[in-house]
Amino acid sequence: MSKEKKFQLRNQKILTTAENILKEKGYYRFKISDISEELDIAKGTIYNHYPSKEDLLFTIIYPKFQHLRDTLQKIPLSNLPFKKQLQQAVQIALESDYHQFLKLTYSDIAVLFQEKNQKEMISIQEETIQAFKEILVRGVNEGIIRKELSLAFLSHQILILLDPLLNSLLVDSGKMGKEEFTQQTTEILLYGMTKG
Repeated sequence: MSKEKKFQLRNQKILTTAENILKEKGYYRFKISDISEELDIAKGTIYNHYPSKEDLLFTIIYPKFQHLRDTLQKIPLSNLPFKKQLQQAVQIALESDYHQFLKLTYSDIAVLFQEKNQKEMISIQEETIQAFKEILVRGVNEGIIRKELSLAFLSHQILILLDPLLNSLLVDSGKMGKEEFTQQTTEILLYGMTKG
């Protein structure tokens, strides 16, 4: 097996192990030594792959955020009416790998918006907000959304859905099913932005 192939295989093991440990311990209790102990490799080997915990967290979370953005960007291209598009966007956001990971490490993700990956995280967040905005444009064009409401504001409000606290309190605790949570979240959004 080539060195490059070994490097790639070890890298995947590091990422998988790190994600599992992050989910279990959280970012601040997580240490690089946790991975080295789990995989029985030297810490220095891990640092050859990722110079810091922040780099490792970024490598885990960024593709999940990209996938969410890419999926949301496809919704406005469909012929579905606005209300269906909005419900689909809510469902996709809440069921995304990004949101599921965020629920377990929410307070820790803020570090990525403050460290060296800040530019990439802000950029992908803005693109995700833009995807929501494009869905809302259909609502305006269909005469459903009140024109006096700012689409930028509404788009940011939809992004707040990814705050995992309410989802954890209701869905993860078993007090409400996923489908009911998605439906009620969509209804609340529609109630606040539609014409009387």
